[in-house]
Amino acid sequence: MIWFRKAAEKGNAAAQNNIGWLYESGFGVKQDYGEALGWFSKGANQGNADAQNNIGWLYEKGFGVKQDYAEAMTFYRKAADQGNARAEANVGGLYEKGLGMKQDYVEAMTWYRRAADQGNTNAQVSIGWFYQKGWGTKPDHAEALTWYLDAANKKNPYAENDIGALYEGGLGVKQDYAVAMAWYYRAASQGHASAQNNIGRLYENGWGVEQDYAKAADWYRKAAEQGNADAETDLGMLYLDGHGVKQDYSEAMNWFRKAEEQGDADARNDIGWIYQNGLGVPQDKSEAMKWYGRAADQGNARAVNNLIGLSQTPHATGTIVRLCSNGNTADCVTPPRAVFAPDPEFSKEARDAKYQGTCVLKVTVGTDGLLTNIRVVKSLGKGLDEKAVEAVQKWKFEPGKKDGQPVAAEIAIEVDFHLK
Repeated sequence: MIWFRKAAEKGNAAAQNNIGWLYESGFGVKQDYGEALGWFSKGANQGNADAQNNIGWLYEKGFGVKQDYAEAMTFYRKAADQGNARAEANVGGLYEKGLGMKQDYVEAMTWYRRAADQGNTNAQVSIGWFYQKGWGTKPDHAEALTWYLDAANKKNPYAENDIGALYEGGLGVKQDYAVAMAWYYRAASQGHASAQNNIGRLYENGWGVEQDYAKAADWYRKAAEQGNADAETDLGMLYLDGHGVKQDYSEAMNWFRKAEEQGDADARNDIGWIYQNGLGVPQDKSEAMKWYGRAADQGNARAVNNLIGLSQTPHATGTIVRLCSNGNTADCVTPPRAVFAPDPEFSKEARDAKYQGTCVLKVTVGTDGLLTNIRVVKSLGKGLDEKAVEAVQKWKFEPGKKDGQPVAAEIAIEVDFHLK
């Protein structure tokens, strides 16, 4: 700071920007966004592109100023017009998210490519993500992997995590949990919270490793302590079920609330479940319905499942499309209804271990009421996932309907395994 100040006082724009960065980050000084803006402005007024980009960042995030995406774009463009790669990537980010303007994936890709051409690894990751999702271009997992690898070779943790996700899901590559784990570990070693959460999920489900709830809890906690909402929810579920940790409904609720404050729909559904069943709180159906409703409004299939279960349906199922309600039948679907749903059988391993719980599946109910595309979204292990799939393959449904006509719908099914 001493030497930066000496240079800044002589009008050195780079030093002025560096002082601003120290105040923004709180490195060696108390974090002060207002002071950061003052120093960035000194540098920006002299045309320093880094300072201009940094002012744009403050406006985008609302740090020390009123959040203003248009003002953020103004400063990003000033820096980008000078060829600043970080600013070019940030312009792309505003177009990608539609912040302050109409969302435009094609324009976002243009700016990401400009930044990527200068070696900006975050822009390379974004291009890979666009190819993976088919945003503004045709989906191409092989092309996505190429971009991720380029960034990962420069130790970008986001790229490392995304490569892991491709191998975990078998997207453009042969599914390989061991390779996925290796990439997740690379990202996690740099503190990447999503990668830490992904490692936890592999341990929880026993994918590519021996199932180990305690290790899953440890990894979820690492990510949760960084504020990762998925990890907060996953850790809460372990406390709810007593897997890898001592069962503690209060601790489960604590983590679910942290996640729901970030808008996590799964956590809101899980809070509803706690109230519905009176787990550590007084049983309260209306409170449960409130939380299920908030999650269902976000398209959460399990929440819709639980809403229907509370209101009327014995074998509850939930659609990810908007459900019809009283007085509102436009652009909505009447959910599929199970008409034959035999109970699942226990696996020998689970029965011998007196192991029980709930497995959640997602399926597609066709217009003929038959199930396709069955996959496990909440695993139990010990052979119960396979038994759940075997059971629902025998289920029969009355299909969902729109305007009186059968339509295909994706639903969530909770398959309970309880020893009698």
